[in-house]
Amino acid sequence: MQNKVLGLVIALLAAGPGSSHALTFDVRGGYKAGSHSYESRYKVSESWKTGWWASIETDNKNNKNNGRGENGADKSDSAHSFGDSITDYNEIESNYTLHLSDKWNFQPGGVYHWSSNGTQIRPYLRLNYKITPVLSTGIRYRHDFNMYETKDTSGEEHRDSVRRVDIYLGYKINPKWSVGYQGIAYKHVDDDYKYKNDKTWAMENAFTLRYKWNSWFSQYIEYDYLDQQGYYEGEDNLSESRYRIGMTFTL
Repeated sequence: MQNKVLGLVIALLAAGPGSSHALTFDVRGGYKAGSHSYESRYKVSESWKTGWWASIETDNKNNKNNGRGENGADKSDSAHSFGDSITDYNEIESNYTLHLSDKWNFQPGGVYHWSSNGTQIRPYLRLNYKITPVLSTGIRYRHDFNMYETKDTSGEEHRDSVRRVDIYLGYKINPKWSVGYQGIAYKHVDDDYKYKNDKTWAMENAFTLRYKWNSWFSQYIEYDYLDQQGYYEGEDNLSESRYRIGMTFTL
């Protein structure tokens, strides 16, 4: 069922309305050094001159947490066993840009995220500011609602939710090269839930370097520090770094 939904939305994005502005396809691979796991992501997005933007993506994991799920539950007897390559999640995102002035814009939006665990609804508000023609920044607040129950640290089942704040900074070095930074802080609303760092909150920092070959193709590399959230061989609270490389095609 999920594959049918994914194919339908991709087809709709590819078709696009008459006011379509840009269609992009992004493919990315990554490796988590602390957890010794690999990932691959495929994303299709499209923007329209009306101000709307939408995307759909699917993410695959290999050797995720040595056969353990996000909450540490052993899944060694399921399709998520050690060494398997699995679909980790799918998600659809959309937002609308309201231009407040030449330098300011406001983006309300949301994400519909689903995986083997269940479904999440992630509404957000983002404010962007163009400092100079080559330097821009933004801040986003997002609230992630679980539509399914998970066990907390005391073994009780509840619907967890997370508050998240993202800070963005982008700089265009020249017509070919650009760099980006994204700082992320997030926290469980319920203090009975904890991340792999044994805290109710965590922080991430992502740094991206992109090279634009021409009007339709660019490549990028990314380094992320994910706090003490590594998990490997039954041990958590490990220092986690993630390395990514990707390509973007603009049609």
